[in-house]
Amino acid sequence: MNRFRLPYNPIKRSIYAFEHTEDNNGTVIIGVEVAKKNGELDIAKKFMINDLKDLPERNISSAHLVITDNQILTKEIVTKGTDQEIVSEAYPNLEVDNFYYQILKTSEKSFISICRKTYVDDIISTYKDAKIAITSIDLGNLTTTALIPFIKDSKVLTFTASITIQNEELLSITRNDKQIEHYEIDSLVIPSSHLLPFASILHKVSGISNISGNVIEKNTTLEITHKELRFFKKTLYYGIGFLLIALLINFFVFNSNYKKLQELKEEEQVYNTQKETIKKQQLIVNTKENIVQSILSTGFSKSSYYADQIIQSLPLSVLLKSYNYQPVLKTLRNDKPITIKQKAIVITGDSLDKTSFTNWIHKIEDLNFVDKVTILSYGIQKKKTAIFEIEIKLIDDTKK
Repeated sequence: MNRFRLPYNPIKRSIYAFEHTEDNNGTVIIGVEVAKKNGELDIAKKFMINDLKDLPERNISSAHLVITDNQILTKEIVTKGTDQEIVSEAYPNLEVDNFYYQILKTSEKSFISICRKTYVDDIISTYKDAKIAITSIDLGNLTTTALIPFIKDSKVLTFTASITIQNEELLSITRNDKQIEHYEIDSLVIPSSHLLPFASILHKVSGISNISGNVIEKNTTLEITHKELRFFKKTLYYGIGFLLIALLINFFVFNSNYKKLQELKEEEQVYNTQKETIKKQQLIVNTKENIVQSILSTGFSKSSYYADQIIQSLPLSVLLKSYNYQPVLKTLRNDKPITIKQKAIVITGDSLDKTSFTNWIHKIEDLNFVDKVTILSYGIQKKKTAIFEIEIKLIDDTKK
């Protein structure tokens, strides 16, 4: 059975890794899914494609990424020292701020892989567009060192490289001429073409820290961003779930009281219904007002103030259907300017009580920003309900 046991295994379910490389035909994406089963690692899936749209698995949310195409430059030098000293020795004129780099130090030499930050970030964006969050990156074939304790061969092949091992250390990295070998790690058999993505996962989960470089900072940022996004999604899901449960509870509570409400007077039923409807209509009116205000020259604060004062005086027997501040006079056309009715508010709705409606009109007329109120229409629709339309002419304070 294809299983592999680690002393420490932080994988909860499964983890993906991709090698982003190339061959003579263009881009090649090599992927593996490593799953945890009975405390052991198991390669659940492996694939090789030329485009992310051809992924055999559609629910991959995150993955590790190894880049090994021709944009990655790898050198070995005899210098051993700080990262800055190694970078300066390998690439004397390199503008370090523009490059990501990783360094593997052995007892005899140092290996350094570099790539332009813009190129790496563009690849990460490509995976992001495919709904895959990259949580860490590696450059070149340096993470194959994670396999040294488990592979006794002196030569290890990956899809792009031939790696020589001596005294349990990486001795050299040369180009692979597309040979394919199969390696057995414990009871896990894996082809050389998929070895590097698996090695990157092994390097990540085993906690090996023999590779340094500024990629570490990038990986920390990627990991934090992914965790924050995942936390936000979980919070959103839980919030929606809580809201649905609350709505369901409210639904049952409402149904349990519905029969009792049927026994109340018709006036009380209308009152309760109108109260809830008015709240919703007030929200709609406020939303529409915000949209209108964004294209008008009048400040937002004045229009909000007008609406607030008018709605505060609204009796429960009056239900608003529309509230149009400085309404558009003509149908909107792309080739015509927008014509609005300046300094005017047009309100339509239903009235259950004429006296309350009349008192409301008087209250509006008493507002300090109102010039006059004109009832454009008022007529009985059915039973005691009357539909109405009024126009409120505002005082032109620009002439003061």
